Amino acid sequence: TAVDGRTLSAADREAYDPRRALRVYGVSMLDSEIGCFLSHYRLYERMVRDGIGTALIMEDDVRVDPALPRIVRELLDCAVTDWTVIRLDSKRDQVLDPRSTRFRGIPVATLSGGEKVYRLRTRVLGVGAYLIRQEGARRMLDYGQRIFMPIDQTMDRYWENGILPYVVRPFPVHQRDDFGSNTGSCPSTRRNAQPWAVRLERRLQRAADGISKRVFNLTH
Repeated sequence: TAVDGRTLSAADREAYDPRRALRVYGVSMLDSEIGCFLSHYRLYERMVRDGIGTALIMEDDVRVDPALPRIVRELLDCAVTDWTVIRLDSKRDQVLDPRSTRFRGIPVATLSGGEKVYRLRTRVLGVGAYLIRQEGARRMLDYGQRIFMPIDQTMDRYWENGILPYVVRPFPVHQRDDFGSNTGSCPSTRRNAQPWAVRLERRLQRAADGISKRVFNLTH
């Protein structure tokens, strides 16, 4: 069941870590972002509770290519076995239309329609549609006990949560242009209005994350 950010309960808000959000995300999270996070988190709880091995999770502001059912079937039988999440869409331009190996990733499988599965070593952004195994759900439940970033960026912190980034290209799911965002102004716009101390702390955090990510990428 989707969680409406406008009606968050006291229990919902208890999971939010405002101090860590400022340090890592750079701004305080909006209620709509917390609601979106909890909507996905509760699906992970259901997967574990009900013993669901793999789930296709989709948001309602996407359009779907006709090939999606076939792609999902083939991914479930894919020879690549170490994935816990495969993203079927992205909001990051460099990942949508990669111009370098860094954003293109390494092809690890080819589907019958010519689509390829890529292993990335960078952030994907977006959770409009993705396949997630129960192990991925367990990792998100463990890592996301405290909310400090939107759900997609929490998932993207693979060097901490162990969820290796996999995508399918061409992406079979796309954001709909006729849906407006309900998450407020761009985080970068909000970050620019933060006190210098907050911005400095985030820069230091980003530097630390960069080192951790490089070390992880060298060993995985």
